[in-house]
Parts: sequence; structure tokens; C-alpha cells
Amino acid sequence: MTSSERKRLAPTPAAVDLDGLLAYYQKQLREEAFFYLQKRGIAEETVEQFRIGFEIGKIGFYVDQNQLGDYFENRVILPIRNYAGDIVDLIGRAIDHREPKYKPLYGLDQYLFNYPVLAESEEVVLCSGIFDVLTLFQARVPAVCVPDFAVFKEYHVPMFENKRVYICMGNDETGRREASRIESLLREHAKETYIVNLPETIRDINDLFVRAQNPAESFIQLVNQSVEETMLAPVAPDIKNSTIYLEEYMKRYRGQVASISTGFASLDTLLFGGFDNGLYLLAGAGSTGKSMLLKQIADQLALDQTPVIFVSWDMTNFELWSRSIARIIGVAPQKVLAGKVEPDHVSEANKQYAKISKMLWTLECTIDTTLDQVAASIERIAVIVGREPVIFIDHLQRIPIHKQTVPLTWQQQQAAIAYTLKQWSREWNCPVIAATALELGQDSVPEAVQASADVVMIMKPNVVEYGLRNALTIELTKNRNGSLGSLPLQFHNDRALFTE
Repeated sequence: MTSSERKRLAPTPAAVDLDGLLAYYQKQLREEAFFYLQKRGIAEETVEQFRIGFEIGKIGFYVDQNQLGDYFENRVILPIRNYAGDIVDLIGRAIDHREPKYKPLYGLDQYLFNYPVLAESEEVVLCSGIFDVLTLFQARVPAVCVPDFAVFKEYHVPMFENKRVYICMGNDETGRREASRIESLLREHAKETYIVNLPETIRDINDLFVRAQNPAESFIQLVNQSVEETMLAPVAPDIKNSTIYLEEYMKRYRGQVASISTGFASLDTLLFGGFDNGLYLLAGAGSTGKSMLLKQIADQLALDQTPVIFVSWDMTNFELWSRSIARIIGVAPQKVLAGKVEPDHVSEANKQYAKISKMLWTLECTIDTTLDQVAASIERIAVIVGREPVIFIDHLQRIPIHKQTVPLTWQQQQAAIAYTLKQWSREWNCPVIAATALELGQDSVPEAVQASADVVMIMKPNVVEYGLRNALTIELTKNRNGSLGSLPLQFHNDRALFTE
């Protein structure tokens, strides 16, 4: 690795003696853990070589005065090492049905599991998970993966320089899409890249080795087949994606792809059910209520048990909390901010807000907070909750841009940020809803910025609408997969609430 790559990697967490902790977990291996590992086809020699441990739970344990207790309860535990060989993280895999299946201690994602094989072989299998790697290790096939709570990133790419890489992800729509994404990242760096497809009903490599009669031979045959197909059609036609497309349609036909309701029935109709994966831009002039509307929608999603991350470069956490409390009490937000509400009312509202805050993470950013730092926090939160969240960004113009070798105009900077947010939505398969301000005299989002958006919504205040004060309209000026339209809203400042 280059020195610049080393500097980018996070420092080794020093809060816990991970080597000593792992030794403790190794001593806790019990019959139920060996039974689980045996079901997954993992031999005792592999358990010893990779230092796999176990936590039976409810046994308080202290290292440097830090109690982990039952954090890894009922999980087999594996170490994650940095590229110097030091243990920098632990990850536990539940042996029962608890979620999330994989639970890290720190959530470091920049290190590849079983990376030493990259120095030993010009060929390597890039798998979807740790148990796939362990399975192929036993078959003497070099394999690596990113830890099971993470996704393959651009900073992993240099490690595959001049390698022949066989990409074999999970045998479902998500896995196939991920394999195609990884292949596109590696194409210009690896010597050769091949996507290995598994037979129907087989979930992953580990499942193949558990269920097949001659698994090693079957897997090598699949690898050879993928090489032959690629050699015959170096640039494969779209037929290779037909299975993915059909799976996607059948999920929609069965109602298994549910959009996330915005809390406004008319807006849900315009969006064909609500928020889906993609970038949504909510634009408007200053003080039109963009942040207030975003927070109201975010609170409703969290109340409905959808995990939400609200990232703000505009308001403090207290200011955002005050708006939620004002809405619960039914008073103007200015009264909460000024401390003009009876403490008992605020305390009671805070108890109600607890139902929301259990599924809401608010990240208060400063001018020094970069998108990369926010992305790292989002990924760790997703690990904790066990599924991808809905991400709110408030707001676009306040996000600092990285220093560029070639200076960018203000509009180019905003376009670059919007493109990054769009990539987040694709990488994490989730909606990203971002507020963006319109300059004085503007009535639309600049073309370069909205090019990355799936949906653009413009908030326009009305002077008088149906005799109502504080009336406004949300106009959908871009809807990549739907129709355009408008939604009349009214803002009730006396209760901090938008209604249709």
C-alpha cells in the first residue's frame, strides 16, 4: 500500500485490548457454537487458524475497565485485521435468528478479510461474506471479502491490481447487482474480471459447499464456465441481466417492493406510493420552510419504525429537536426556542418524542465535516439498525467541498455534491432527500445539479390561497419515473405543522 493509502485508513481503536478479548471469546467456545459451525461446514482446524470465538451471553467481562457484557450474545466471533496483521475489530455472527445477523464492535470497513492471500496468488475469488471465504480456504481456493456489514469500495480496488478476480456474490437480485457494480470498479485495474453465477436455489458459496455432493469440483466448473462465457462474449449483451430484471418485476408484482410514505397522501400519489431509492431534491427560497418540512417527514417515518438519519449543516440538533417538540405540543417553534413553554409540557412532549427518537439519528455537522465522514457514520448506523435508513440532508449549499486540483465554480461544486448523494442512494439502496436553496430570482434548480436527481420538488409560497395565510405549493418539476404535478400545503406556525 502507498503511504497516502495508509494515512487514509482509520487508526486502530485502542479502547479495548482486542487480542485479549478475542482470547477470552476463544475460551468460551461451546457445543452450540461448534454445532452451528459444523452446519456451515467449518472444520475445527479452520476455527483455530482464524481464531474464531463465541459469546454465550450474560457474562460480564472487563478489559481496561470497559464492560462489553453480552454485546456479542449468542454469536460466533471473528477478528478483522489491518494490513499490518493487527486485530482492529471484531465481528459477531448470530447463531440464532436475531438481527442484525452480523454485528461489529467498531464497524471498520476498509480492510479485506483474509487479505494475505492477495500477496500469495495472482488469482482470487471475491466473495460476499466471511463464511464463503472460510469455505474456500478449506478447499485451498484463495478468497477475500469485505466484512459482512460493509460494501466493496473504491479504496479496495488498488489491492486487486493485475489480479485475475472471480466475483461471486449472493445468488439474488441484490447480489447480482453488487457483482456487476464491483466488476465495473475493478475492470480498469484488475488483470481480468469474471462474474461467477451460482445455480438456482443456491444462496451463496457456503451454501453450495454444504449442499452439493462434490462442491469443490462444482465450484471450479462454475468458474471455468464463467471464463468461457466471457471469452466468447467479452462485452456481454443485456441478456445477462434478464434474470435480474424479471426478479425486480416479480417483487413489484407481488407488492414486495413497498415505497415509503411521505405522510402526505397527495404527494405519495405523485411519487407512485412515496419515497423509493434515489435522490430527491426539495428546493425553495430562504425561509420557505424546507427544514421544517423535512423534519416533519423524518419524524413521521421514524414514528412508523423506519430508520432515519437526519444530517444538518444548517441547524443544531437542539433547533431541530425544538421543532419536533413544538409540533407535538401544538405551539409555535419560536416559543420552544425562546423557553416560553411550561417545562411540564415540554417534558411530556419529550416522552412522546422518545417513540420517534428510537429510530432517528441526527448528525449535527460543521463547516469541517466532510461527506466522507458523514458516509462513515451512516454506514455504522446502518450496521446497528440492521437495515438501510432513509437519509435527509439539510442543506446542499452548506456542505463543504473537497479541495480540487482544478478549481470548480460554485455550480460545479453543487453538481458534484448532488452526484455524490445520488451515488449514496444507489450504493445503499435507499432514498436520499436533500434540501437546496434557490437564489433570489431563481425559480428552478440549476440543470447541472438536478441532473443527478430522480425527483425535484420546488416549494413556492402563495400570497393568498383560498383565503389561507402561509399557503404554499410543492411543484414536481422533475420525476424520473413518474408524472409531474403539484401539491397545495398550508403551514400552521401556531402548531409547527404542515397539512394538505
